[in-house]
Amino acid sequence: MASTKSIALALALLFLGLSETPQTIQAADSCGTQLDQLVSCAPSVVPGSTTPPTQQCCSALKAMTHDCSCNTLQIMNSLPTKCGLSAIKCSQSS
Repeated sequence: MASTKSIALALALLFLGLSETPQTIQAADSCGTQLDQLVSCAPSVVPGSTTPPTQQCCSALKAMTHDCSCNTLQIMNSLPTKCGLSAIKCSQSS
C-alpha cells in the first residue's frame, strides 16, 4: 500500500505536469512534504468532528506555500470529472 507521502508526491507531480526539470522535481518533493505534514490535521477535518486542530496541524497549514495549496485544491476539484463522476458542488452555510 502506498504511503501518504508517496500519494502526496504523486499528486504534486501530477499538478506540475510531470516535466523533468530539477526545479520541478524539487518543487514536487517540497509540496509532497508539505502535504504529508497535514496528516496531523486529520482528526479535525473528519465530518462531525469537534476536535480542534492541534498546534502541529496549524503549523503545517501555515507552512504550506500558496502554489502547493492552490494546485492541490485544483487537482481535488478536477478529479471527479476525470473519474467519470459528477463534479462536487459545495455550498457555504451562512
